[in-house]
Amino acid sequence: MRMVLIMVVVAGLGACAHGRPAPQTLAGMHESADWANEDGDVLQTALQRTVAHLARDGGRAAALLQVNAAGYECTYGEAHEDYPEPAAVCTRSFASRACQFDWEVTITSDPARPDSIDSADAGFRRDCVGTARDWPEPVISAIDDGLARAEPPDPVRSKLETPLPDMYQGPIF
Repeated sequence: MRMVLIMVVVAGLGACAHGRPAPQTLAGMHESADWANEDGDVLQTALQRTVAHLARDGGRAAALLQVNAAGYECTYGEAHEDYPEPAAVCTRSFASRACQFDWEVTITSDPARPDSIDSADAGFRRDCVGTARDWPEPVISAIDDGLARAEPPDPVRSKLETPLPDMYQGPIF
């Protein structure tokens, strides 16, 4: 009984030491990550691990279904007699008020084994207002200068520019 209790405690401590549990799907990975604020290297590593996991477990067709379910749009190379299943390059983009996010997953298959995966690669880019949170490198873009702060309205001026009600707009006797 003690041995079982010790094993449960050790397993629990091990789970806590590694942070949150790894998502089981690519869609789950997208939902669980804070893409605007987390460290880019950590997010990149988590994305690559998730894509490697889905590539390893289900074959090409299952991997592409999961990629599509996560909101990616795929384009395919041309099939060839040496490569009957062309490479898939899948992209997803999302913009918030603060950042533009772009993800890419590339899957190639082994020509000798149908529905296999020869390689699976993933990456993402983040372009935020300013350049401090851009990833993997700072990007000077329209988002940086297109959202300049507006001056607060002047309350005195806005009252002067308010039109008079209709009853004050007629002739005065």
